[in-house]
Amino acid sequence: MSSKRPSLAETMRHAVSAPEPVFTSSTAAAQPVLAEPSSREAGYYAATRQGKKKVTAALEPAEHKRLRQLGLERDATNEALLTEAISDLLAKYGKPAIGQGKGSA
Repeated sequence: MSSKRPSLAETMRHAVSAPEPVFTSSTAAAQPVLAEPSSREAGYYAATRQGKKKVTAALEPAEHKRLRQLGLERDATNEALLTEAISDLLAKYGKPAIGQGKGSA
């Protein structure tokens, strides 16, 4: 009794090719509801992240827990810990620390 699950791609193709809804006179007379214009533009980032790039790393759960614990002990965010670690890595290889390199303000 195992039935095959519908394909997401096929479902999306069907949704896109579905005919436009037909409006009856009662729905056509209704005024359209306009959404309030968003104060955020597409691709909005907080001012503190303007012009910055994200860097990610995949950690084992135990390593992630150790990083979080260090942040709690030092009262620091993961981002602050990672920024410090990257600055130390750059210094180790003779490169300017974060905020002191080419292109920093």
